[in-house]
Amino acid sequence: MNRHLYLLWIMAFTPGCAVGPDYKKPNVVVPKQWLESTSTAKTAKRDYQSDQWWLTFNDSTLKQLMADAVAANLDFKIALERIKDARSQQTAIFASGLPSLSARGSGNRRYNNTSSAASSGGTASGGGFGIGNQLINIFQFGFDAQWELDFFGGVRRALEAADANIASEVENSRAVLVTLLGDVARNYIDLRTNQQLAEITRNNLVAQRDTQALTEIRQQSGLGTMLEVAQAQAQADTTEAQLPNYETLVKQSIHALGVLVGREPAALAARLGQRAAISAVAATVIPDLPSELLQRRPDIRRAERQMAAANAAVGIATAELYPKINLSAFLGLQNSRITDFTPVGKSWSTAATLTMPIFNWGKLNANIKSKKAQYQQTFLTYQATVLNAFKDVEDTLIAYRKEQERCKALTNAVNANQLAVDLANERYEKGLTGFIDVLQTQQTLYQSESLLVMSEGKVSSNLVALYKALGGGWQTTSPVSDASLVPNGKEGQVVKK
Repeated sequence: MNRHLYLLWIMAFTPGCAVGPDYKKPNVVVPKQWLESTSTAKTAKRDYQSDQWWLTFNDSTLKQLMADAVAANLDFKIALERIKDARSQQTAIFASGLPSLSARGSGNRRYNNTSSAASSGGTASGGGFGIGNQLINIFQFGFDAQWELDFFGGVRRALEAADANIASEVENSRAVLVTLLGDVARNYIDLRTNQQLAEITRNNLVAQRDTQALTEIRQQSGLGTMLEVAQAQAQADTTEAQLPNYETLVKQSIHALGVLVGREPAALAARLGQRAAISAVAATVIPDLPSELLQRRPDIRRAERQMAAANAAVGIATAELYPKINLSAFLGLQNSRITDFTPVGKSWSTAATLTMPIFNWGKLNANIKSKKAQYQQTFLTYQATVLNAFKDVEDTLIAYRKEQERCKALTNAVNANQLAVDLANERYEKGLTGFIDVLQTQQTLYQSESLLVMSEGKVSSNLVALYKALGGGWQTTSPVSDASLVPNGKEGQVVKK
């Protein structure tokens, strides 16, 4: 008996075959370089920090907001708790493959009735039943041990799935962090943009009210008309009507930033209420090669780990087709009186059970097919995630570059429109031109100044979107490490076109 138990123990801990397919990371075909960066990739020098990219903006307020968000954002905390949950589930799965030990106490009473007829094999007369009647009390106290041997790798596949799920949750937390940092920067840029727009509106309103006052003086002196006064007032009132819209957007950006840093919406009103210029950005950004994006983007890494978990689930389902061997043992004390437990009443037992499915193979095979279909879904999701990631980078690259060109053209337009306003005002005061020229040049200047500020904000927002598309930000701020996240299975190779 001891020899057999010893052999079973050796077999249980000897690495054996785990049924189901072994996971292999798929090969991915990627372009050699980004289409939108080919024209500058050979001459431009990398001038951004991919890990803490917000430092590129050289804005101490933005830097502090980023730190506050990482420390207190509730969505990020939820993602970290999900990692703890996944690790606890992994521990539970590991423990399920080990022997279990539990204490057991029991008491039972048994009645035995042995008749004389039954004892002699004859027929009793005169009612001989009841000879040998006994009431037997049995009390036991001891320890039960149970162990299901993992011959076909069901538990090992479950551990593979648990490891992949942990890694998936880690990458999910990193994806949440990348999104969080991008949202903080975007809302901060929106805040500064709308504050600038509100300031431009106020400045233009002052100039337009001055023009309105001038038309009233000229009308009273007989040099102008009421039409000019009405036109000047209408333009000033239209400009003033823009202010509430910008002020609303400013408040909403402050509220959004308050929630992002884990505080009440109005908590940052005093801190961010003062107008500040839009942060300056670098002139050129050279992104990493497309092949490096597969290692940088958390959503790609998460999709790959979900695929590994789904592959392991196929093995778990396949293991249900095979026999299960369970060992059990009891060691304790037994006596007929609960007050008389002594070492003399020792009791032990051992047992081994073998179970194997017979009439439910259709159900088990259907489950295997289901898990294989789920694996294919994760495989296709992984491919789609990679393609969309490449698209995100290409889209943000072209948007960033073209908005820089637009911003430069708008800067020239503002300078030209300011000169036109000065000339129109001078000619109008001398009576050399009509008032309509003043109105048109003022309106054009206000529009071009507003468009310029919007464009400057959009350049910064597009840069944030580019950093986000490149997966930057989680490397130096994420509280989780890659040390325990080595993927199970063989790594695939990146294939370049």
